[in-house]
Amino acid sequence: MDNKDINSKTAPNQMRVFMKRMRTGKFIDESLGTTKHELSMRDMLKITRSLNEDVQEQEPEVNLATAIDEKKLTNDFTNLFEKLNVSIKLLTLNSDPKLKLTKNNGFWGGTIDGVIQFVYKASPDEKSSGIEFNYLPEFTHDNPDNDQIIKNIESFYDTFYNYWRDNFQEA
Repeated sequence: MDNKDINSKTAPNQMRVFMKRMRTGKFIDESLGTTKHELSMRDMLKITRSLNEDVQEQEPEVNLATAIDEKKLTNDFTNLFEKLNVSIKLLTLNSDPKLKLTKNNGFWGGTIDGVIQFVYKASPDEKSSGIEFNYLPEFTHDNPDNDQIIKNIESFYDTFYNYWRDNFQEA
């Protein structure tokens, strides 16, 4: 091994080679190593089969929410805002129902007064569950009604999460 080979390696690899030389007292040319053996058709088939067995095809998640579920949650949610004069526009995704409830997760959201967007997310993992808010440019923090709207949205999350957990979550 000449200096050109040593300099072409990274510093940690060079250090390993030098330490190995110091410990053993022998010069070992690492560039001569073993050649990779060529795979036969049988070996490639084994690898392919093992990869296919490892990959489990996931079935597409089916929305388990019915129109009755959606109506119940919508009515409960709008009842929170009876005293406030707000317009509520709930999400629709490609003409699918606004409410998506599966065994593994639940999503629901909307926009209130065209300034506050929210999404409820429910999943078995507490870290990925919660509420996401998006405040549009017209939103003002000075408006006390906005504070009340946010509190109502936050208070309804527990109702949504418990409804999903009790009726749809995988046992």
